[in-house]
Amino acid sequence: MQRILAVDDEPDILRLTVFLLESWGYDVQTARSGREAVERARRDEPDLILMDVNMEDMNGFEACERIKADFSSSCIPVIMLTSQDHIESKISGLGRGADDYVIKTVDPLELQARVEMVLRRTREQSGANPLTRLPGNLALERQIRERLERGSLFSVCYADLDNFKAYNDKYGFDAGDDVIVHTAQLVVSCVRELGGVGDFIGHIGGDDFVIVSTPERDDALCRGIIAAFDASIENFYDASDLERAGIEVENRSGVLDTFPIMSITLAILRGTRDDFGSTHLIAERAVELKKYLKRFPGSNYQRERRELNNGKPEAALDEAGSAS
Repeated sequence: MQRILAVDDEPDILRLTVFLLESWGYDVQTARSGREAVERARRDEPDLILMDVNMEDMNGFEACERIKADFSSSCIPVIMLTSQDHIESKISGLGRGADDYVIKTVDPLELQARVEMVLRRTREQSGANPLTRLPGNLALERQIRERLERGSLFSVCYADLDNFKAYNDKYGFDAGDDVIVHTAQLVVSCVRELGGVGDFIGHIGGDDFVIVSTPERDDALCRGIIAAFDASIENFYDASDLERAGIEVENRSGVLDTFPIMSITLAILRGTRDDFGSTHLIAERAVELKKYLKRFPGSNYQRERRELNNGKPEAALDEAGSAS
């Protein structure tokens, strides 16, 4: 069931909005101010926000702008509700990131159609992962393309889990999904703490995640993610596997192989339009660097160094065992 956050500081209108949305089959949460809406959008990640423009404390325009500025809520569509039928108000709302604009006196059937349209359009445009609800490949491509067009310096961090397939084989897909969700949550938490406005997190499938950030923050982000992952991943293993520091799984030949406790590998690419050229080239170079890093045990991260080894990336391990 899709979840909608209804926001209005007038109790009677809020009750009517909730009644309509629930009658259409949506799970409805409420907020009574723009400030509360910003907090709930970030914490609860609803599928859509239906928000009044005219509220005290923080109006809908400002709340929408803050919601769209936060990477963890930036992909949530926002429909603005207002009693004003002025073109200036519509332009202001859409200019601050609103996805649609509806007059409060609109016929309920039209409102239902607009809600369904925005939800459908958002799904098609973002390709959000159904497990983690993080944006997928389409949203990632747009993020990188925008940075390439601006010509600004940015960094892309590609992350995936080591020995995840063996874990899935041993513990099952439900347990594997729990690890994926846990990883998504800790990546989001680290980016909230160590990242900045405009950073982006994507889940491009399986155990693969991507962070778009800046060179000033990518080292701290990767170190934070590694520390959080290594400190928590043992919670997903049985005591017997932890004691032997790994799991035994049959390979394709039917022979038992031993696989270490899962770790995480992150490959960082930094550059501008002149360095990358296309999103496809960025992905190719990240795969190349990750393949190299997986030769090292444990969790590692590395910035690409194309000036070394005849254009091939090189990595060096720091004293803690993480690539630096």
